[in-house]
Amino acid sequence: MSGTPPDHGIPPALIDALAGLDPQAVQAITEVVVLHREFPEWAAWPPHGDRPWIAVRAASTRTPGPELPLIWVRAGTATELSAQIARAESGLSLG
Repeated sequence: MSGTPPDHGIPPALIDALAGLDPQAVQAITEVVVLHREFPEWAAWPPHGDRPWIAVRAASTRTPGPELPLIWVRAGTATELSAQIARAESGLSLG
């Protein structure tokens, strides 16, 4: 299988759905999936127009609710966003 690219655990139906997208869109979707797998408590949005990468989560490790404050982070790349999320995670309160 030397000519077959790795699927990285991506279901064939998703690979088929992504096949019609341009490479930049596929890259952005891939980066969102990686961020979600690494930081499942965070919601992340890829850049769009002039908007940078953005992620948000509750500012506590408690179960999220409307009364809890949120942490927002922004970055120019998914890698930078991941680093900012990791820094934010290290400062979360436990209650």
